[in-house]
Amino acid sequence: MKTQNRNFGLSISALLPALLLSAHGPIVQAQDTDPAIYSCAQCVGYTGWRGILDFGLGYVSDDSLRFGDYRGLEEEGFYAALDGDVHYRNLQGRYFDLYARDLGYDSRQLTMRGGNQDRYELRFGWQEIPQYRGYGTQTPFLGVGSDNLTLPPDWVYSSNTRGMTALESSLSAAFLKTRRKILDAGGTVKFARNWSFKADFQQQKKDGTRALGAGLYFNNSTILPAAIDYTTNQLDMSLAWSGKRGQVQLGFVGSYFDNGKTSMTWANPFASMPEHQAFRAAMEPDNEFYKFNLSGAFAVTPRIHLSGQAATGRLTQDDTFLPYTINPRYSDLPLPRSSLDGKLDTSTYNLSGKLFARLNHGFSFTARAKLDERDNKTPVDIYTQVSTDLFPTVNRYNRPYSYEREQYSADLRYRAHRVIRLSGGAVQNNMDRTLQAVERSEETTLWGEVKVNPVASTQVRFKLDSSNRDVSDYDQANDGSLPDHPLMRKYNQADRDRERAQIDLDFAPSEDFGINLSFFNAESEYTKSEVGLQESNDQSYSVNLNYAAGKKVNLYAFWTQDDIDAELINTPSTMANSWLGKTRDRITTLGLGLSARINEKSSVGFDYISADSKGDISVQTSNEEEPFSPLRTDLTNARVHYDHEINEHWGYKLYAEYEKYDSRDWIIDGLGVDGISSVLTMGDESPEYEVWYFRVQASYRF
Repeated sequence: MKTQNRNFGLSISALLPALLLSAHGPIVQAQDTDPAIYSCAQCVGYTGWRGILDFGLGYVSDDSLRFGDYRGLEEEGFYAALDGDVHYRNLQGRYFDLYARDLGYDSRQLTMRGGNQDRYELRFGWQEIPQYRGYGTQTPFLGVGSDNLTLPPDWVYSSNTRGMTALESSLSAAFLKTRRKILDAGGTVKFARNWSFKADFQQQKKDGTRALGAGLYFNNSTILPAAIDYTTNQLDMSLAWSGKRGQVQLGFVGSYFDNGKTSMTWANPFASMPEHQAFRAAMEPDNEFYKFNLSGAFAVTPRIHLSGQAATGRLTQDDTFLPYTINPRYSDLPLPRSSLDGKLDTSTYNLSGKLFARLNHGFSFTARAKLDERDNKTPVDIYTQVSTDLFPTVNRYNRPYSYEREQYSADLRYRAHRVIRLSGGAVQNNMDRTLQAVERSEETTLWGEVKVNPVASTQVRFKLDSSNRDVSDYDQANDGSLPDHPLMRKYNQADRDRERAQIDLDFAPSEDFGINLSFFNAESEYTKSEVGLQESNDQSYSVNLNYAAGKKVNLYAFWTQDDIDAELINTPSTMANSWLGKTRDRITTLGLGLSARINEKSSVGFDYISADSKGDISVQTSNEEEPFSPLRTDLTNARVHYDHEINEHWGYKLYAEYEKYDSRDWIIDGLGVDGISSVLTMGDESPEYEVWYFRVQASYRF
């Protein structure tokens, strides 16, 4: 059986229930009580301890990193399958809940909460999430997982990968894997009848490796495994008051990020001068963020409601700068300052986050307003670029981007007839930017919707909206960087017209059978972009079926198809001919399943999902090149489970899952680590696997 580290948090889970419940008297054992006691919605439905503990074994048929992604089941073999729910209630309002999932896997999760209803609550949680970022990856570097990568002593340096004769013998597996560990702890206290205080703390630790591409030397580059060692601590507190006609909440959020790896140093695998035998890159800097927020809602009258919120915060980053380059020739280049001294202030105001007024029985009106400001106070200085650690180039300024964003909306809803409802509205988005190509953009959206219920079992919904975005003159900032083509427009800062339509049909021919048909279409045109994204079209079709065969069997099925098309024009320079690029993505998803109660003691369930995607990319130039090979993914997943109760306390659960995955990506397939002569890669491969997973558990109910 695979050995797992699952001791952390279990001693706490055993201690916390006793602390929560012993604070207010002896523990009440499970007992039968008069049903009349439970006549109110807030009363408990039982007293004492209740729960289900599931324990057994799971088995994975084959090794697969892609199958183990998020599941924590990447290796063939046996795993301890441990789950459970434990609950406690008593007539004095004390309660405790524990939820445990997959404690024997690398994706384990444990959640607890307990307290006294309407008085206080304590919370604790622990979760681990594994993720894989590469498949079939290899590297010749030594010291993977550290911040300093070296090469084997017998490494043969060359100007291209074909000349690295020791490469094949030096390769070893380098799993690009991260593990996120999340600790949650918090509590809520209610006091003075209408007041409550809530505090939650979360710590996330993320470690592992990821791919990093850097270290250019003329036209040579290296893809290498970079270490990850992130820690984020977040504190969330709030003080709230609630009354019959309104509520107010004052909150604070603080987030503190620490990177245990401030830089990455690695040996240059290509032949070079002595001063270029090592490279270095800075990693993500430490930073802090805090925010204060105030929110509230008030019912002026039964027909008029007001709500709003205001928030202000600051983000800071002052990690010490690394030198411009590790190249000793330019080690004396002076930096303009010792750190970025980055400061960014944020503010958000929902001035009438919702003003709702019911004008009469058939009319209602809603208005909203939101102001969002990002004021980047980072000092502006001149920095000297050292191109690929070879030689200094032109100086350039840093660009502390800021913006002010306004959003206003209003809508009317009218019940024209007992079977017809009409609604419509307008949304206005304005954005002012600094140090960007566009200073101001204004976007207006008009929408309308019709809902018709010809009979009680049928509803038809049609919604149409049209938006237009106008931008000010497009003027690239002159900061010393290489300029873009003068006719190029960034898609998020370009003039755009967009039309969207959505149709939904809900139909229930009988009480047991329901059908939903849906269609969505969105077309966007970038009317003034001579170079850049020209147009895009998104379409989606879906069918959902649900059928209840009596009280014991439920069936469902669905089918969805998404098509995403886009066209763009680009050109390598102002003197070259332009080229046209077209992309077309199609994603088709099909699913069906059932859940059935065989008898009073047995139940069975089945789920099947098939998801296929295809991406086509073609580029039309004067040379008439062939289109790229399609990008493909094909996923098939089937699950079946059977649960049986042997007696009042014991039962068993059987579970089987089959998954097949196949993908094709011309960007990486077949290249290996040396497929590009000027780039030493990690030999990434498109994942492909076929895996069975079985689980057998005994179930104890108390």
